[in-house]
Amino acid sequence: MIRIILLFVFLFSAVLTVPHDAFAQTTNETVTVSEIAISGNSRVSDSTISAYLPVRVGDAISEDSLDNAIDSLFATKLFNDVTINIEGTRISIAVVENPIVNRVNIEGNDVLDDERLLAELDIQPRRVFTRKVAVDATQKLLEIYRLSGRYAAEITPQVIRLDNNRVDLIFEVDEGPLIKVTSISFIGNETFSDFALRQVISSRQVRWWAFLSSVDKYDESRLDYDARLLRQFYLGRGYANIQIKRAQGGLLADRSGFALTFEIDEGTRYKLRDVSFTSQITDIDVSKFRDDIPLEKGDWYNVKGLEQGLLNVTNSLGNLGYAFVDVRPQVTPDTDSNELDIEISIGEGRKNYIERIEVVNNSRTRDTVIRRELEVVEGDPYNQLKLDKSLRNIKNLGFFRTVDISTVRGSADDQTIAKINVEEQSTGDFSIGVGYSSLDKSTVSLGINERNFLGSGRGLKFSTSLSESRSDYRLGLTEPYFLDRDLRGSAEIFNQKVENSTLTTKSTGVNLGAAFDAADGYYHRIGYELSSADSTQSSTTATSLTGEENKDLLRSALSYTIGRSTLDNRFDPTEGYLYELDETVSGLGGDVTFMKTSVRASYFKPLNFNSFILGVRGRAGFVDGLGEKVTQSARFYLGGRTVRGFDSSGIGPRDTGANSAVGGNYMYSATAEIVSSYGLSEDLGVRWTVFSDIGSVWDTDYPSGVTGANDDSLRQSVGVGFLWDTAVGPLTFYWADAVSKTSHDQLKRFQFNIGTRL
Repeated sequence: MIRIILLFVFLFSAVLTVPHDAFAQTTNETVTVSEIAISGNSRVSDSTISAYLPVRVGDAISEDSLDNAIDSLFATKLFNDVTINIEGTRISIAVVENPIVNRVNIEGNDVLDDERLLAELDIQPRRVFTRKVAVDATQKLLEIYRLSGRYAAEITPQVIRLDNNRVDLIFEVDEGPLIKVTSISFIGNETFSDFALRQVISSRQVRWWAFLSSVDKYDESRLDYDARLLRQFYLGRGYANIQIKRAQGGLLADRSGFALTFEIDEGTRYKLRDVSFTSQITDIDVSKFRDDIPLEKGDWYNVKGLEQGLLNVTNSLGNLGYAFVDVRPQVTPDTDSNELDIEISIGEGRKNYIERIEVVNNSRTRDTVIRRELEVVEGDPYNQLKLDKSLRNIKNLGFFRTVDISTVRGSADDQTIAKINVEEQSTGDFSIGVGYSSLDKSTVSLGINERNFLGSGRGLKFSTSLSESRSDYRLGLTEPYFLDRDLRGSAEIFNQKVENSTLTTKSTGVNLGAAFDAADGYYHRIGYELSSADSTQSSTTATSLTGEENKDLLRSALSYTIGRSTLDNRFDPTEGYLYELDETVSGLGGDVTFMKTSVRASYFKPLNFNSFILGVRGRAGFVDGLGEKVTQSARFYLGGRTVRGFDSSGIGPRDTGANSAVGGNYMYSATAEIVSSYGLSEDLGVRWTVFSDIGSVWDTDYPSGVTGANDDSLRQSVGVGFLWDTAVGPLTFYWADAVSKTSHDQLKRFQFNIGTRL
């Protein structure tokens, strides 16, 4: 027994004395590869597998090298299993390939169609299939349904094995109910009620009548936007330290809807105590910038007013020739007095010059058409006011959907590059219409109007209108730079026939015109009309005289217009003013003698930092026969668009027998309105308006047989409307009630228009 124990101790000691390197040499023994054999692959070629291997014939490898080779092949995601063995100096590699996708199908979906869902998945046939592909696609589909408000949706992927190592990937969908926001609550709001704050954010509680709205669907990303809206709301009302501590949404336990909660720390409300300036530009008087800040001492702090003021200061610096100046505010609250000071710091700047003007994206309109509207040229001192006016000029062409002028630094610090980026829009209109009215009966109209002929800026139009009582043919040409000067020339020939209850008039003639701009924004237009009109008395129930019965009259009339406009957009203005005087004198030869004067003015002002637009417009006119009686075609007519709530030519004197408008020698009208998109989503492109119109037209030199010939009583209407910017043009809908009218006026409560508001 003792011998056995001694033998065991001897052997154990011998093992302990064996060097550690002996084991290392055995496990990390290297072999030189003489051959690589690949098996199990049917779709992936041997050469492709070899390219992924980090081992080549002739390499000395160990067990660690084989582990790296396995990892490399798995990383390709081409294989479901990989086995590598060393057989002497030969490496044997056996692979099991992942299947490929034969077809992807979605079943059980009704709300979202296959085309949209498959486009989001983007899993193409013959793609290698792995479990991760199915998992990622399932999560993607769930996210799409969540964005659609269906948080109870369930997606079950099914993998159907086919021959040749292919699979069909089927997603079984249970879309579940549409889950919307059922409650919105606020915590910590002491000044403003929950109801008031709900109007500020973009999210809305579900409302049975808003079935086309999407803002009552829960969207987690919208919470951050709502928090910013709440912050801006408080900052605009004096709360400089407002904090939105929490904005979250949660699915109710019964999965019937989402509850949104906003936690607010309103902080202290501050009034403005002082506004001061510091400037690193030494040769400017910073005190002149104080008027650019639309905030006064004692006003509640308003971040919108501050932002507008900073923009005004930047523009004022631009008018002085300084571009790219850093203008920063520093707001310092005083918690003891609940007042705050604003210090506006103006950074370094130097006089800038226009190095280059680039016109971008004008694929159709020639550069010269755009450049001739500019108030600056290369080499001029930088002037923001002139750039703004250039922007307005280009917009007023009506050739572009959007126009933007941006500035970037040029080749030197005192050089600026102005980039004019435009988006072309259709400038040609083809219109054809068929209609019916009690006055004109059946009507067919055809019109072709090209405002930018071949990109040259020239206008060409042809129009015709045919009905049982009227025919009108017109062909016109407009040249914006006549004789290569800043002179807009126009010419139009027309042939017209009008039948009404009083007489039938056939007229043929030509209109010629020229217009140019002068200093200080004034513009001038001169026109001349030469026409021949043949009037024939109609056999009707009319009891009044027009002064043109059974006569062939030659009209030779000269007109002159002078005006000034600072409107930011002549088609849909939001800021600026316009006033215009038009004078027409007929009697330079011919048979028709009169002098006709009309004036019009308009004023638009943005309020509450562009949230609302106040608009005021007015017109007035009179016509004098210069010793002769004024005939019907030279008088004024009123109603329709000018005074809404009344029919076209629905105001003023009317023929007693035929009840048709006969016009008047005197006229005035005015409008006051508010336009805003407040309370509506900007994505809709819809604005609302409330308005009141007034006006009157009266007096005729042929009062016999006329009702209300000298009735100058004021007519007034009030109404509401919607303005909708669509792909086919601006649409306007107006509902108006005439609150002051006469018994012989013709009313029209609803109006629908396509085109500009002016």
